[in-house]
Amino acid sequence: MNIRDLIKESIEELNEQMDDDKQLMYSGDIRLLGKNASIDSMEFVTFITILEERISDELDQNIKIVSDKAFSRERSPFLSFESLEEFIAELIEEVES
Repeated sequence: MNIRDLIKESIEELNEQMDDDKQLMYSGDIRLLGKNASIDSMEFVTFITILEERISDELDQNIKIVSDKAFSRERSPFLSFESLEEFIAELIEEVES
């Protein structure tokens, strides 16, 4: 299973907990944090928790997505699902090396 699939499954699980009018879809223009974010802060925390658990279960990797490293970047990994996917790949690569 790849990271994009894990993100999509995590979105589906989050959607099960959200109202129909707030459902998320995997899209390049979805903003996860900050101004014009598609989800609120509690939904973001829930999504990240679900995603970290899936990564642990499916890829046998224990990573922390929300960290000083994530917030100290010039370009936030939480701008979109695509930037999040790239950041997670970096984190997994660091753990494996």
